[in-house]
Order: sequence, then C-alpha cells, then structure tokens
Amino acid sequence: MLSRTSSVNYIEINSLSASSFCQIGDSTEIHLLNRALADRRQYPFFYGREGNFDDYAIFSEPIPHGDYEPIPVQTWNEIPLIRVNRIDIKGCSFSSVIHVGSTCNVYAEARIKHIRELINDEPSKEAEAGTSKKAASAPSGSE
Repeated sequence: MLSRTSSVNYIEINSLSASSFCQIGDSTEIHLLNRALADRRQYPFFYGREGNFDDYAIFSEPIPHGDYEPIPVQTWNEIPLIRVNRIDIKGCSFSSVIHVGSTCNVYAEARIKHIRELINDEPSKEAEAGTSKKAASAPSGSE
C-alpha cells in the first residue's frame, strides 16, 4: 500500500451515524456493518419479540460477490501528499465512510428491513388484480 500524507485544511460534517465514520489518513482495512429493523405501526403496541434479526432472511442471506481478478497497477506519486482544501458534508449514514487517504480493502454492508403495519395498508381486491373500478369501466385509451 502506498504511504502518503493526508492534509485537510477544513472539514465540516453535520452528522455521522449508523456505523459510519470519517478517517483522514491511511488504513489497511475498513470494515463497516449495519443492521436495522424499522417497524412502523399505526398503534404502538409491541409484543416483546420484535427486533430479532434471525426472524428475517434478509439478515442471513449471503451477499453475492463478483469474480475477483487482480489488476496489476504501478503508481508513482512524485509528491506523496493528498491535499484537500475544504470538505462540507450534510450527513453520512448506514455503513458509509468519508476517507481521505489510501486503503487496501473496504468491506461495507448495510441491511435494513422496513416493516409497515398500518390499518389501511391492506390491498383491495382491485389492487391485487391490478385493476380499479375506474380503470375497468373507462373506455380503452382514456382515463
């Protein structure tokens, strides 16, 4: 890995959250992992077993990876300096990294399951069939 000096004159970050970070300088490996369940209910009644990641396949399915083929690269930096004047960032979240520097490997994973349990969320029979009364009664080519 190349060893360079990283210089940032000014950086302003409003928000870093959910397994995210900011690094100025070199690193060998970066590992980021975030798992979240978002359960929205019209009435906030909970049974006590909510929040178990094992109940949802999305948290245990293997992540597909492409074929890895190393590419030979030779780089020569006459001046081994990464110089940044100013960085303004509103927010960084869910397994993200703000990085000024060199790194060899980055492993980032974010898995989020959104659950909505609202009384009016049940689809009507027309919606399940892909039609509505208005669309079914309208002549072809008009609304």
